Amino acid sequence: MKEFVDSRKSNIVAIFNDETTRYSNNPPYHPNKLYPEYPFNEKFIDNSFEGVDAYEAVRNLFYLLGYDIENFGTKNWNPLGHIIKPGYKVVLKPNFVLHFNEAGYDIFASLTHPSVIRAIADYCLIALKGEGSIVIAEAPQMNCELDKLEEIMKLNSVFEFYREHANMDFKLIDIRKLTCKFDYDKGYFPSDSFVVNENADPLGYEIIDLGEDSYLHQLTGLENLYGADYDRKFTVMNHSNGVHKYCVSKTVLSADTVICIPKLKTHKKVGVTLNIKLLVGINGDKNYLAHYRIGTPDQNGDEFPPSNKADINLYRKFTRFFSDYFFAKRSKLGDKLFLMIKSVAQPTLNFLRKKKIITPPDENDRVYGGNWWGNDTAWRMALDLARIFIYADNNGRMTDKPQRNILSIIDGIIAGEGDGPMSPKPKSIGTLIGGENILAIDTAASSLMGFDYKKIKMIKYGWEEKKYPLTHFNPECTKVISNDKFLDGKNVSTCTKYKFEPHRNWRGHIEIE
Repeated sequence: MKEFVDSRKSNIVAIFNDETTRYSNNPPYHPNKLYPEYPFNEKFIDNSFEGVDAYEAVRNLFYLLGYDIENFGTKNWNPLGHIIKPGYKVVLKPNFVLHFNEAGYDIFASLTHPSVIRAIADYCLIALKGEGSIVIAEAPQMNCELDKLEEIMKLNSVFEFYREHANMDFKLIDIRKLTCKFDYDKGYFPSDSFVVNENADPLGYEIIDLGEDSYLHQLTGLENLYGADYDRKFTVMNHSNGVHKYCVSKTVLSADTVICIPKLKTHKKVGVTLNIKLLVGINGDKNYLAHYRIGTPDQNGDEFPPSNKADINLYRKFTRFFSDYFFAKRSKLGDKLFLMIKSVAQPTLNFLRKKKIITPPDENDRVYGGNWWGNDTAWRMALDLARIFIYADNNGRMTDKPQRNILSIIDGIIAGEGDGPMSPKPKSIGTLIGGENILAIDTAASSLMGFDYKKIKMIKYGWEEKKYPLTHFNPECTKVISNDKFLDGKNVSTCTKYKFEPHRNWRGHIEIE
């Protein structure tokens, strides 16, 4: 039986911070220097790139973590050798949320950059010594067009390079069971765009029921849960009466080592997108994921805050009625009805507001879809998946000890602030944050961004978990190791350096005071 490194005990977080660091834009993203341990020869070096690249940043992060330090600077340096052995199955779990930035900003403010993935893959290759496998497994948003995303990232160039020069079938597995396309011209999901693929993950899925151990257990308003589709019945059925189920990728569960590569960015539902929120991507069917509860808090919901405007409340009731009774059925008739209503309702609203018959919505009235600090649902779902990620074995059984090696490297070379996770503004800070304890790393990352982790429930309650603990220490017992003297030696709750702009519906509710 394999013995895994216990990530719960790892209280060291490394932060590489050099604002001159840049991504390589030349696929397949070779390093710009020939390092002694480099697994390929000198002709596969990108001399066109000067300065610190992502490859060097990854390498420096491993050095800061003290990995195989006695061999650093030699051809025998194997920094991941303690968590990856020959023959291991390695899964890389990046953040591939959507194939474009919805606000038109740099797409790599929201996506893990392929040059970071390539560098990490090379060090996995060194550790495997020609035996084993590396795959990228991801379940982006349902309307992410993965072929377009692969083209933008030029991932095929990396895969082809590995097949030719490493004799390894490095590939991407899309583990989504349901995909769809959004019609941006008409503003809706056409019913015929939904495609079901029950065998998306070649190894299949495990349905894992956390039951009363779920953070959703005893939450009021479970009958109001909303998943990822207009039809809420499936989500409610799988999160009620003491049942709380998730559909988890067997490719992930069967891995010996999983390397999380999230983006350093904000998030509209939980505050920040880091490791814990990244783990929604190990779930293959988005309708198992409780994103929010419909209605306002006084209605046992957290979809949006209360409004004292009659027209806003009427509009909310109207849209909920049609969502539940017409759009949920996914029919051509529902499509036509939606487009007809939209063509009449929006111009009518605009006319009434222009004539000042009704007042325009204020900031609170514009909140929708649980995208605000009052969302008390999504963080619970994310923490459920974090515990599954650590404790579920390859058959989906929850155990009392870690079931795989875990490493995290947060990509913040270009980070994202503001309207994350799909429309963030780029913030170039040249940073990678790494280690083996995802909770400690997320806390450090939040602090670095200028956010108070105690105001982020997904992180705050992670430190308080008892049955399936994510750590065996507290934030004050952690240590940050950094090339930046300002950060070096601090703990994960005090390593603040930047002031990220939060999502607009989180302003005043997340920042460090």
